[in-house]
Amino acid sequence: MAIRMNLSDLLRDGSIRKAEPDFAQAQDCLGAAKRDVTVAKKVLPEDCDWAFSIAYNACLQSARALMFHDGYEAVGENRHKAVVDYADAKLGAKFRVKIDLFDGMRRKRHRAVYEKAGAVSEYEAKHAIKTAEEFLSMIEGKMKGK
Repeated sequence: MAIRMNLSDLLRDGSIRKAEPDFAQAQDCLGAAKRDVTVAKKVLPEDCDWAFSIAYNACLQSARALMFHDGYEAVGENRHKAVVDYADAKLGAKFRVKIDLFDGMRRKRHRAVYEKAGAVSEYEAKHAIKTAEEFLSMIEGKMKGK
């Protein structure tokens, strides 16, 4: 992730907007993220690309949960990137390694889905699932104020 943006930058450039906090939607997203981690593990032996994509979606849903919890939403054409940028701005330097992994997953998933089937190795898929589990735990902790 080259350029780091803060919340003011994201609001100003129109990639996110302020909304009412939606705790029910936040919990729904966390539930989806937990489901996705479980499903990614089940799919892994059959299809590394798909397991990777599902693990990425777990990260995406986790970060969306944080946005809904905080009263923000992604808007515009690049919503996935906006969610990554929001997580980076909100979580900061302490979580930078995980945010960079999440952003790398976003880019790799795009290639695997839209450009080249078979682009994800078993190692990458396993690492993505581990990252998704850790990212989900991190977001849950942040939402609980830990």
